[in-house]
Amino acid sequence: MGTVLNLAGFSGDFRYKVLKPMFVNFLMATNVFDMPAALFTRYLEFFDIETATPMQTWDQGTRRIYENLSANFRDRICLNRPVRKVHRRSSHVVVEDEDGVKETFDEVIFACNANQTLMMLDEPTMLERYILSSIRYESELHNHTIVHFDSSVLPDNEAKPLTTRSNHIEQYGSRPDNYEITYIMHNQQPWAHRSDKPCLVTYNPISQIDGQKIVGRWWFQHIVHDVRHVAWLVPLFRFIQGKKRTWHCGAHTLINSQETCFVSGLAAATQIGADYPFDDPEARRSFNHYGSILYGGGFRKAKG
Repeated sequence: MGTVLNLAGFSGDFRYKVLKPMFVNFLMATNVFDMPAALFTRYLEFFDIETATPMQTWDQGTRRIYENLSANFRDRICLNRPVRKVHRRSSHVVVEDEDGVKETFDEVIFACNANQTLMMLDEPTMLERYILSSIRYESELHNHTIVHFDSSVLPDNEAKPLTTRSNHIEQYGSRPDNYEITYIMHNQQPWAHRSDKPCLVTYNPISQIDGQKIVGRWWFQHIVHDVRHVAWLVPLFRFIQGKKRTWHCGAHTLINSQETCFVSGLAAATQIGADYPFDDPEARRSFNHYGSILYGGGFRKAKG
């Protein structure tokens, strides 16, 4: 995208005050000028840049769908049990936790970042090591997140951001691409309207946020979607999927969005025998499209 902007002669002000803040907001990534131009323009088809984009979601948020999907095996889900190593054998997989306790499974699906997967694999193959170590993450911006209801971080003007906007972006410091971004979630997520407080998510916080109004703090890694990743690394994943009883899903296996990450997990589940769980033609088409990108001709498509 940077090459296209250079050839067209776009100014620095346009890049750093209009285009980059808009896409940092959409993609939660700072390397937007390294993205493929086709992917860049594709995102413009999904977002209304002038008003809060209405979202479709599950009642009570994502938690509800995971509860439904795991209803028949919730007692076998282990939380807060970090994995130290994954040892793969010809007939099974051994997962070792941080306390050295080992359990045996038929297959393993890595639903985590590529660098974390590489650290857990006991003996990665040469191709696995190459692909997983080639995935880049941006940790300079958008790594610190605060969920809160302190509306003082928003501008106090006639725009009425609490009711008309989906986000507010504030530049700071001497660099042109230092941004504090606050997502006004209750303007996007229907379930948030039931709250008597604003639902705000601030990335890279610089403003002073009232500690009494903070719900939680999190730190993230965000993937770098440059041309090399989209055009080279994503197609390579099909050559390690299913090898040595190992499957991969997440943003690094496709492109970074909640929908594609979720689809990549469903695709991994269907590849090892699960049935596709939804009866919606549009969702099924999306699943089959992205699954084919992930696995090529060997993908087990949803029928219907």
